[in-house]
Amino acid sequence: MWVVMGLALVCGFLVWPKQWGRRIKRGHGQNAPLLRGTGDHWRRNYGRRSFLRLGGASIVAGVLAYSGADEFLEDMHARQIKSHRTDVAAEIAKFLGERFWVTTWFVVAAFDAWWQSGPLSRWARSNFEAMVVGLPTLWIVQRGLGANRPSSEHGSPRWRPMVAANSASGHTFLAAVPWLNLAVRCGNRPLMVVSRLASWATGWSRLNDRKHYLSQIILGWTIAWNAVVAVNAPPTQPVEKEST
Repeated sequence: MWVVMGLALVCGFLVWPKQWGRRIKRGHGQNAPLLRGTGDHWRRNYGRRSFLRLGGASIVAGVLAYSGADEFLEDMHARQIKSHRTDVAAEIAKFLGERFWVTTWFVVAAFDAWWQSGPLSRWARSNFEAMVVGLPTLWIVQRGLGANRPSSEHGSPRWRPMVAANSASGHTFLAAVPWLNLAVRCGNRPLMVVSRLASWATGWSRLNDRKHYLSQIILGWTIAWNAVVAVNAPPTQPVEKEST
């Protein structure tokens, strides 16, 4: 509900009079539209390459779900790895995937657009824009495939369209976006590798807590990756017509 309300606010800000913002904050920041370039982001996120990546992830997820590998890995983790220590670590890792981060990134993005722009605020702005771009895909995959949680009464990774809404991990998506954006922006290769590895941490926490199967974590992460690629790609340049 809160995410839907947040996106409703986004729609309101899309039609926010730009002159009003400039009058209030004149002389500060870049005064750029909050969702500058969102049209290009959407076209890239729902383009051929993104669908190929998501299609590949769906094939992998389907193999895991229908081969029994999902259930085997979940059971093995629960019996051999899960402990009090992993529960504590999972609770920490889960934090970055909570829904309130959508609002948090929105607030900092608005600060970047209307007040003062800097590396931290631009990173947060990219996080918010990636979430706006990727959330519709996440919701469609979650409900469209209809798989259930391991901890539910009839837990199964197999797809049953429109029955449940857990086929892609929302926590994994929300938490992976900032880490993947950091990996794109940092110029230090070791830090980039660490950031990409960290983007899986919250997904692992969902496996540890028996909230998602591996296939569902992979789909959530892939949707985040597509959104981050779309937001960070160079803007589309208009084609200049040759003069006759």
